[in-house]
Amino acid sequence: MATKQNDVIDKFSYLSIKTQQETETNSEINSLWLIPYSFKCGYSFQCPLTFKQLIDRQMSQKYFQEILTVTEQNNKFYDFHMRLRSQGQYGLTVDFIYKNADDQSGPIKDDACISCDMNNQLSQLSLIRQNPTTYIWLDTQLRNKLIVTPRRHIERLSNMTKEEMAQFWHDTQVVLDEEGCDWQSMVLNHGKYREHVHLQMKINIEQHQWNQYIKKKYEKKIQQMQHLLKYNENNPIETYVGHQEFNQW
Repeated sequence: MATKQNDVIDKFSYLSIKTQQETETNSEINSLWLIPYSFKCGYSFQCPLTFKQLIDRQMSQKYFQEILTVTEQNNKFYDFHMRLRSQGQYGLTVDFIYKNADDQSGPIKDDACISCDMNNQLSQLSLIRQNPTTYIWLDTQLRNKLIVTPRRHIERLSNMTKEEMAQFWHDTQVVLDEEGCDWQSMVLNHGKYREHVHLQMKINIEQHQWNQYIKKKYEKKIQQMQHLLKYNENNPIETYVGHQEFNQW
């Protein structure tokens, strides 16, 4: 979505950041990492560290909290599509897409929450890990996505405590390591961009890796989910999110 001009600016930004990075300690957040670069649908932040490096250096909570502060407290954007993208050796890009927020309808407000209701069959089948503060799931629509949710019912990433947020990102890296997968992007929808009331992060996995690692490992679960969605008279997804047209994110 970024223009060629923005791509050039981004590359110079990476070089500038990398030059200054040498003087930083492992626990410091360079102020240049917190500068938003505008593009058509929103803006992006550029970090010279990879996602894994942020985790290993125990900087993930601090960095993501800082850019959320810029977005929510400084710029007053509360409806947005937050997307993490790997830039290989250049580190990490975090996009905030918000300019079409008025076109989004948001989740259906209901007492039922598929991420909290562990008594329903779809939740039981899609759950693959229970951690002290997070759950890891297969996507209930059987897309090439792993889902990470906080166990506590919250609606925004910024609602997490420092400890919860640090553990959230740590658990994400752990599941990727354990499953042997790389990630293409990670998405957290906020406000009107959400389909679910409970905060979810979608980890998008490339098709070949999905088939090789995830689909093969969880074949029985996936088949049971397919059967449930196909033959259940009352669609279990619609019970929680209504008749929504799900976005590609």
